[in-house]
Formats: sequence, C-alpha cells, structure tokens
Amino acid sequence: FKELYLYNILIMKKLIILLLFAQSIVLSQESIKPYIPLSGSWVLDKSFSDEFNKSNLDEAMWWDFNPAWHGRKPSHFARSNVKVKKGLLRLSAKNLDPKKVSVQDKSRGYDKFSTAIIKSKKKSYYGYYEARAKSMKAAVCNAFWLYDPLVESVKYREGEYSEEIDIFEVFGKANKKENQRAYYAAVHRYQTPYVESLVNKKKYKLENRFTRLEVPFDFYEDFHIYGLLWMPDELVWYLDGKEVFRRKNDFFKRPLHMIFDAEIMEKWDGLPDREDLPSTFEVDYVRVWRPN
Repeated sequence: FKELYLYNILIMKKLIILLLFAQSIVLSQESIKPYIPLSGSWVLDKSFSDEFNKSNLDEAMWWDFNPAWHGRKPSHFARSNVKVKKGLLRLSAKNLDPKKVSVQDKSRGYDKFSTAIIKSKKKSYYGYYEARAKSMKAAVCNAFWLYDPLVESVKYREGEYSEEIDIFEVFGKANKKENQRAYYAAVHRYQTPYVESLVNKKKYKLENRFTRLEVPFDFYEDFHIYGLLWMPDELVWYLDGKEVFRRKNDFFKRPLHMIFDAEIMEKWDGLPDREDLPSTFEVDYVRVWRPN
C-alpha cells in the first residue's frame, strides 16, 4: 500500500506540473500583443498565427509550394528550400546546377535558380497582420502578401478580378539604385483572364496604389516588424510600429491566402549575383488579430 500511495503521489505531481505548463502556454499566448496600439478589443487568431517553433512547417496550416504556380522564370519554387529551424521560418534562394536541372524545367525556362514559398491553405480576412522578418542578402525579392489566384474556371474567363495586398516587398541587396534600401507596399487588382507572372497585364487602375519608402538601414542586417491593418473601410501599413502608408479599402473585401516568398524579379531588379547565393529570408513569426 505504501508503494502504491507513493506512486499515486508521483503521478499527481506530474499532472500538476503538466497543468501548470499548459496554463503558462495559454497565458503566454494571451499576453502576446500587437506591436502597434489598436483601439478596441482584439483577439489573436491562432489558426492564422505561427511562431515557427516546431521542428517542421505546420502542414495543417501551410503549403510549402504554390499549387497554382511553379514560380517566376528563370527560377522555380523548390520545397527543399523551405525549412523551419531554431524558431525561424527559412526560405532560401539557390543557384541551380545546369547538369541537375530537369528536362521539363529546362524546356520551360525555370532553369537558373530555385527559390521558396509558403502559402496558407485557408483564406484569411479582415484583421491586423504582423510579421517579424529579416531579408536575405541578395538581389531577390522577399515578401509577405495576401492573394487569391481564383479557380481556373473563373480566372481564364473575362469579367472577374483577383485582388492582392502586398504587406512588404524588399530586396536585401538590390541591383538597381531605386530598389536599394527601399520598402514597397502595394495593392493590385488583376482583371481576368490572367496567368500568374505570365499574363497579367490587364490591371484595374487603382488610386493611391503603392508606396516606396527609403529607409536608413539594410533589410538583411536585422529583423524588422511589418504590419497591415486590413479593415472594411481602409488599409494601413506599418514598419517597426510607425505608419508608412494608408489608403481607402475600395475593392479588397474578399478573403485572401497569406504568403511568404522569395522571388527573383528579373524585370524589376535583374538577376542576383550567383556569388551571393545561397541566401536565406528568415521569418520569426506571423500573427493575426481579429476585432473582438
């Protein structure tokens, strides 16, 4: 009986420790606040927030590729370039070995570089979006954006639009002077029919569509906090807690997928120096709050 009594006491102690640990996790999540002051009551939406503290990417929340898009030529998205390590999401850009490029990618023009993307499986809606991130040190566009590519039965016919909100786009080590230390925030409204990165010339002419902000630092030197307040009447962008752009919400009233990616934008900034690759875009967390 004595041994059974001691065993039960040990089990109770372990249960108490587990309960206290679980309670501390709940309290720590409740104590997470937006980097900017938001008026009213807001609740952290855990289904669209990720601290990237697991050993692998959360497969229930993210794709580590884009089901509708292979990538922007002459690069393509590679699942092997997506890693979660030491509490960080790591999206890498790499040079491709010409000898190892597949026949399909070579014939289609995706043959010089590989990059990376993650895309939320569900669509998100109004709220405050915040991410802490550090760009790679290369002429590759590092971005956090919201997008709905539409289903094929809709996107290839005339008469519809697809919306996109760019929370940030930066080049860690830009080729062109106008892109050096430049923070971009923008919105797009593509008119159907279109194909991602290939056929999307027909855009709705939006007022106050984007901003370019020159900053006094290199984005690859340290982490910075990027935010977007997306509400029915307006959109407001933030960089390190300071408002940097604001516009009315005229057309962005449908749920969108969340995306982090690294893309090679040849027309925008040229190709990266092969000596700068491989390089990695790191994301510490993404958090989304909803009005309560």
